[in-house]
Amino acid sequence: MIVIGFRKWLLGACLALATLVAVPAEAQSPYVDERYPHLFAPRDQRPRLIRIPQGSRVVTPRVARPAESLRPPREQAAAPPATDGAEAAAAAAAPTTFVLVMGDNLGEWLAYGLEEAFEDVPELGVVDKTRLSSGLTRPEFHDWVRAVPETLAAQEKVDFIVMMLGANDRQAIRIERETIDPDNERWRGLYAERVGQIMQAMKARGVPVYWVGVPPLRGQRTSAHMQMLNAIYKEQAEKNGVNFVDVWNGFIDEHGNYTQFGPDFAGQVRRLRTADGVHFTVAGARKLALFLEQDLRRDLLGRITPALPSGTDPAGLPQADLPDAPVPVAPRPAAGPVLTLHGTPTLPPGTAPDTATPAPAQLFGAGGARPPAGIAAAVLVRGEAPPVVPG
Repeated sequence: MIVIGFRKWLLGACLALATLVAVPAEAQSPYVDERYPHLFAPRDQRPRLIRIPQGSRVVTPRVARPAESLRPPREQAAAPPATDGAEAAAAAAAPTTFVLVMGDNLGEWLAYGLEEAFEDVPELGVVDKTRLSSGLTRPEFHDWVRAVPETLAAQEKVDFIVMMLGANDRQAIRIERETIDPDNERWRGLYAERVGQIMQAMKARGVPVYWVGVPPLRGQRTSAHMQMLNAIYKEQAEKNGVNFVDVWNGFIDEHGNYTQFGPDFAGQVRRLRTADGVHFTVAGARKLALFLEQDLRRDLLGRITPALPSGTDPAGLPQADLPDAPVPVAPRPAAGPVLTLHGTPTLPPGTAPDTATPAPAQLFGAGGARPPAGIAAAVLVRGEAPPVVPG
């Protein structure tokens, strides 16, 4: 009985569904949704989508965020051709004193900072002879022990020599088939030997030599290795008579650790180091040059003579104002006339009084000066006793 009832129910449901399908669509009550009418509307009533051809669409170029440069932002554009007047002005302002900078990536930033620091001294030129990714541990890549004498021989005029490297020297030193790790004491001896050879080659030029120490790098172990390199540089500088410039304290925080931010050369807090924890920003390069700038400006005294206009003597006075012959000047007396507080001034023996100059007025006692009066004058000037006050 249950099975027969279910069959009858199923048959009735099918008949009812067939009746609904047979009813025309216009007779059905449409469902309207005010939120999304295009989803439930008939196909012929849906909104028409307008397609824009690919070639006619105006695409606004996306402004790319400038990537952080690991190289100094030097001007790479070629200078326009100069006229005769510009060539003469350029020749007059051409550098006469040159600073040769050698080293690795940090040395390149130092050269850029020196260019910015000495913009006010057109007589000083900075020659950048750095080599990226170089150091003293991999001579097969770049041998500074051999390159320094060759670089100095190729430079006709060098007045100052600056060296800064070490950021790439946390590597093993290879001698034939032997590899020596940086933690080995023998590594320190071999590295110090190479530093000494380079310093001797630079000292042979006979000009002031500056070896700039490395700043702290990101990471405690890396910074500790940089401190060891600075100790080697300082020790060899004292041994070879080279000026060692310590820049460590300029790039640490109050706890003595590496920091990206700090005061710049003007005292404003700026970002000094890049995100890689090694290189400098423009502000950092300018601060780095500050440590060497002070020494260079001191050594530049007497080396650079500013150009003087024509018709001017070395003292800076126009020649037209200078006398043709020296005028004899009377010797200055050892002492002038002694003027007393009263009476007539006493002149040295053999000196006639100057009638053109009026005599100075005496305080009292001569020349009709009126003597002071009153109790104060009687007591303090004439020394009289003050009157007795009754009682």
